[in-house]
Amino acid sequence: MMKKIIFILMLSAGLSLLPFSVIADSNKIVKWKDSNGVTHYGDKLPAQEAGRNNVEMRNNGVVIKKNIRVDQKTGVLDQQKEQEKLAQERADKVLLASYTNSEEIDLACERNLQTDQAALQSLAQHKHSIVNRTTHIKKSAQKFKQKNKAMPAYLSEELKQYQQEIDTVNKKIAQHKLNMEVISKRYAEEKNRFTTLKQSSLAISEPSMTASLNMH
Repeated sequence: MMKKIIFILMLSAGLSLLPFSVIADSNKIVKWKDSNGVTHYGDKLPAQEAGRNNVEMRNNGVVIKKNIRVDQKTGVLDQQKEQEKLAQERADKVLLASYTNSEEIDLACERNLQTDQAALQSLAQHKHSIVNRTTHIKKSAQKFKQKNKAMPAYLSEELKQYQQEIDTVNKKIAQHKLNMEVISKRYAEEKNRFTTLKQSSLAISEPSMTASLNMH
C-alpha cells in the first residue's frame, strides 16, 4: 500500500514539472475551412486537408498559432513580375534619357541598319559575279555535250565550287536581312514606348500647369 502511495506521489510530481505548453497542446483545437468554405474544428488537421490554412487555439479560444499556407509557385511568379516591372522602369528611364523626340529614334535606326545594308550590297555584287561565271561554265558544258564529249573534270569541279559559294552567299544575305528585321522591330518598339511615355508625362503635367495658372 505504501509503495502505491509513493508511486502516485512521484507521478503527480513528474506531471507538475512538465512545461505548460505540453499540457496545453494536448487540449489544442485546430480550425480550418475546406475547399467549399465550410469551417471545421478538430484536434488536428486531417490528412486530406494537409497544407490548408488553419488556426491552432486553446479550449478557451485563445489563438496559439496561425499556419498560413505559402504558395511557392505564386510567390515565384510575383517575384518575377516585380523584377520585370523594375527592369521595365529602368529601361524607360534610359529610353527617355537617350532621345528628345521620336525622329531621333528613326535616325538611330537608320544608322544601325547601314552596316547590314552595305554588306547586302557587297554580297549582291559578289553573287552576281559568281552567277556570271557559273553561267559561262554551263555554256561550255553545253558545247561539250553537243559534241558528245564529256565535260572536263576541272570545269565540273569549278561548277561545284561556284554553286557552294552561291549557297554560302545566300545564307549570309538571309542573315543580314534577318538582322535588319530585328533592328527595325526593336527601334519600332522603342519608338512606340517612347511616344506612350511622353504622352503619359504630358497628360500628368497638363493638370498641374492648369492648377498653377488658376492660382495666379
